[in-house]
Amino acid sequence: MLNPEYVDWVAKDQQVLSYLLTSLSKEILGRVNTEITASRAWAAIQAMFAAQSRARVIATRMALATASKGSSTISEYFAKMKSLADEMTSAGKKIEEEELVSYILTGLDEPFDPVVGAVAARVEPITVNELFTQLVSHEQRLDLRGNNNQSSANLAARGNRDRGNQNNQGRNGAGNRNRGGRSNTNNSSPGRANGGRGPGGQQRAPFQPGVFCQLCGK
Repeated sequence: MLNPEYVDWVAKDQQVLSYLLTSLSKEILGRVNTEITASRAWAAIQAMFAAQSRARVIATRMALATASKGSSTISEYFAKMKSLADEMTSAGKKIEEEELVSYILTGLDEPFDPVVGAVAARVEPITVNELFTQLVSHEQRLDLRGNNNQSSANLAARGNRDRGNQNNQGRNGAGNRNRGGRSNTNNSSPGRANGGRGPGGQQRAPFQPGVFCQLCGK
């Protein structure tokens, strides 16, 4: 004779098994629908997802170890790292703050080396929120210095252009004065190319180099 309690347990177990099977997707159902008890079906589901969770944990941990800030802002970089840490937690492997800080510092580029050195020299561990505040402040200083350097470069280039224009204007003015002086000298000299008038208003012959007067020898 069967134990009444066993019969009652089988009935309840089948109800739980039916609930499990009806709530599974087709992919998972095809792998556990041969189980005859709820406990065995649950064990098969747990083993299947445990393998997927391990692969997920490995992939996420690799993503954390190889992540880099690159061209992202500090806010974008922190959001990415926090998302990966949350994914690890959902897979059953929570990351401690100190470990997450190490991943974040590893992915920073050279301009943030002063912050990395300061954090490494600390005796007390730094929290993720405090690290975020320090990195944002350092990023703002870097941006300000970059803008100041760009403004200085623009001012220097503008000054060079102004000095070049002044030098060109000075050379052009000197050239014009020289040309004007030669023109005035030629025009004011008597007996030159256009000829001049001698005594009595007679027109002198134009000056020609190498030609001498037969009377005076000049």
